[in-house]
Amino acid sequence: MQPMVNLDALRAEAQRVLQLNNRGEFTTPSPHQYPHQWNWDAAFIAFGWAHFDLARAHTEIRSLLRAQWRNGMVPHIIYHHGASDYFPPPEFWQTQGLAHGGDILSSGLTQPPVLATMVRRIHERFPEDASENIFLREVFPKLVAWHRWLHTARDVDGTGLPCLIHPWESGADNSPRWLTLLDQITPFDLPAYTRRDTTHVLAEERPRAQDYERFVFLIDRGRRVQWNDAELLATHPFLVQDVMFCSILHRADQDLLALAKTLNADTREIEAWVEKTRSVFNTRFWNEERGLYLDYDARAGAPIPVNTCATFAPLYAGLATNFQAARLLRDHYENPREYAPSAGSKFRVPSTAKDEPGYAPRRYWCGPIWMLLNWLTAQGLEDYGFRAQAQELQRQSFELLQTHGIREYYDPRDGSGLGGKDFAWTAALALALADMNLE
Repeated sequence: MQPMVNLDALRAEAQRVLQLNNRGEFTTPSPHQYPHQWNWDAAFIAFGWAHFDLARAHTEIRSLLRAQWRNGMVPHIIYHHGASDYFPPPEFWQTQGLAHGGDILSSGLTQPPVLATMVRRIHERFPEDASENIFLREVFPKLVAWHRWLHTARDVDGTGLPCLIHPWESGADNSPRWLTLLDQITPFDLPAYTRRDTTHVLAEERPRAQDYERFVFLIDRGRRVQWNDAELLATHPFLVQDVMFCSILHRADQDLLALAKTLNADTREIEAWVEKTRSVFNTRFWNEERGLYLDYDARAGAPIPVNTCATFAPLYAGLATNFQAARLLRDHYENPREYAPSAGSKFRVPSTAKDEPGYAPRRYWCGPIWMLLNWLTAQGLEDYGFRAQAQELQRQSFELLQTHGIREYYDPRDGSGLGGKDFAWTAALALALADMNLE
């Protein structure tokens, strides 16, 4: 029997976690493990703040966009207060002083562009608020510039589907879908480094040492060409089109289009992005034989044959046909060998299919449950009419949050909390899940 959920208590706890991680101009993901501002974390966190402090939500987004590069890219880590004990430190990226870079210390990578979606959701909560309307006019051109950069500067093949140059850009850093590609890379001339991510979290829950070597190697390849987009597309050893990233971008393009209409802005460029993605997405990513979506190795010109919960992201984006959606549910989501609960696992949605060789239920993106993925999947299920499945996923998410705390991620076998404690985007996503009217 499902435990009763006290939504008032959950909302209060979520607010406490956001306030605990508040650093004034930005919010850290957790009190210890991540002491800076992260791109897609900040977008969700801002939406969380908007539930009880609109001005603070605006501050979070403004802080993120102050670090936007002159070429339009919004970086994935922003070092507002300089270096800390976190690796990589700001100087390791060698981004300072780049003509196409930004004015705030940052990484040289980006992350999934959920920001436009969160900006729209915030605006729809406060459509008549004067400060919100001023804010929307302020950030809209910056969002357009970021999306334009993704669709053009990172387009290697004319599809408009952006290529990622590092697993960290996917947000799913050590997902098994990247490990085969990483294993094909032989690092050389590695700069000296000391990883710090196992200081506060058990090593068994973090990426492997050999993966981290390749993470650092790819950063060094970016540094050597001064993060020049054209050179990266031409020579970089890791170049992939990610189903989840492209799905998030397409949903964000649609939200950006809605914001453009609200502002009576020119919509033609954004409409072209939406139409182009719709025309190429299923051809590029859908695997008819297996009935799921697979990422694409743009360097090798071949699909990446690893089944992860990224396969459900096209539901969130509205890119799957009804036939594809039904097959995803029947063959994968409801399959106890992959994503459905079974004798060996109680909770959804594991980040990697349980029958994949790389599945590891406690190691970061190799199997644990993330509230982001549950929220994204629940949205897609609801949009395609799978309300009962969306309700079940919402209830399971509440059980995890209420029983095991607001953690970074969770073990799908028993729900135990893993990674960072008092995790800010999990708090924000708890508020977002509580918003979903599924009962």
